[in-house]
Amino acid sequence: MPTDASARRVLSFTMGIAAIFDLTGAVIYRAIRPRIPECPPPMADADPFRSAMRTIMSAHRDAVVRTSKESRASLAA
Repeated sequence: MPTDASARRVLSFTMGIAAIFDLTGAVIYRAIRPRIPECPPPMADADPFRSAMRTIMSAHRDAVVRTSKESRASLAA
């Protein structure tokens, strides 16, 4: 028969695990935050697929420029 003590143990274990993951997530977020691009202003583009495609194409151009500078090779854009 379960007792109140077993419920408290489960709850304290669960809260401990949640606290560990919360701290880990906060540390990772702080480390990655400077590299995260700024959010576009709200309602900048009503079509989310067009906005996502614009982001992908921009990242592709950046990668092509960076790669061509590093290796002096030309990639198809």
